[in-house]
Amino acid sequence: MPSRAEARGRIELALRAVSLALIALMLWRSLAPESRSTSVSSSSVGLSESLRGWSVTSEPPDQIRLALAGVPSPRERDWLAALAGAGSRVSWTGDLLPVGVVALPVASPRGGVRVLSAGPEGSSIVLADGLGPLDTTEARAGGASFTIPAAVEFVSATAGGTNAFAPVPGRAAIRRLLVLGRAGWESKFVVTALEEDGWTVDASMYVAPGVSVTQGNTAVIDTARYSAVIAVDASAAPRAAAIAQFVSRGGGLVILGSAATIAGFAQLNAGTAGRVNPPDQAGDGEETTLASVPVIPVASMKSDAVALDVRRGMTVSAARRHLAGRVLQLGYVDTWRWRLSGGDDSMDDHRDWLTRAVSSVARVAPAPLAVAAADSADSAPVAGLVESLGPPGSVQGPGLASSAASLSQWWIFGLLAAALLGEWASRRLRGLR
Repeated sequence: MPSRAEARGRIELALRAVSLALIALMLWRSLAPESRSTSVSSSSVGLSESLRGWSVTSEPPDQIRLALAGVPSPRERDWLAALAGAGSRVSWTGDLLPVGVVALPVASPRGGVRVLSAGPEGSSIVLADGLGPLDTTEARAGGASFTIPAAVEFVSATAGGTNAFAPVPGRAAIRRLLVLGRAGWESKFVVTALEEDGWTVDASMYVAPGVSVTQGNTAVIDTARYSAVIAVDASAAPRAAAIAQFVSRGGGLVILGSAATIAGFAQLNAGTAGRVNPPDQAGDGEETTLASVPVIPVASMKSDAVALDVRRGMTVSAARRHLAGRVLQLGYVDTWRWRLSGGDDSMDDHRDWLTRAVSSVARVAPAPLAVAAADSADSAPVAGLVESLGPPGSVQGPGLASSAASLSQWWIFGLLAAALLGEWASRRLRGLR
């Protein structure tokens, strides 16, 4: 344990070191050019005016602190990034919900826009366009999906004060459809329903070995002619290899009922075909619905397949991607019964159901963007803010050099005098000079 004299000697050495450091600081300040550290702050309100004021000064501010209640516009973010590039240290805080939105054309003769939005689980997402609000829903599994007939200027998704914008896409350029199946009620009404909805349909109906009834030129299955192929039943087996090549090049495929048993579709299917499951017995006078028809469930689903519809624990609808194309496997059998013996709206419901199924896989040419508002490309504003300025964090003060430069000369002199007097007094009390 050091003696009292040794301890006082160490204190005197520390005071001498402080004195030398303060003398060095005073010397540095006398030689360095005179500068002042400036710190400014702003909120979301009036940020554009603040940016304008900060930019016309002779030197940019050293520190910019932002307390954000909303995401700055792309123009404001670029402006802040430019100030950061000019030497300002920009930091921001704020509880901003990460929201994203994208608008895609619906592959249907009716047209339409499919809007996909991302948001925190349980958050309320408001969909709008240039004319006003369109719909509201709660985010599930990371987001929400909307299908709207049309949009004006832009589409936006708003959650918790964060607005994401996407430009409106042009109309999808769709091609023909090819329907393959046995000559019968199911094939007949699949073709009829699609044509009623505006699709141009080619068809090949199997009658007997070597005998088929065709509509249109069905010799070549190619993405230059067809957007999608609908295999109604197992009679499509002889053309399975051509269909697989079509899908691998970006075409769409809808597999209905027993078509899932075709061996050539094994690499395309979302899963294997299970045993036919009859529906529950309907009572006398009850209308037929989609839930009333038999199903061939999707069994042993592939790891990359997504279940879309489950009935009594059985997957009856699933989809997956195969190389550049998409495949939808529907286990429903004899859906024509729903169309003919359903309720008053069964024809419309059957037609809408088939169009949605085909639209989900149909290949379309890239659609041009329609005329959009100036800010309609801000599809992920919080991500853009983090990319421009970094993640949020506590507001940091000036650096060490700036703090030292901002100290008053009188404070430095007072500290130096106190250190020198303290060392002198300690040495004199010990009897040293």
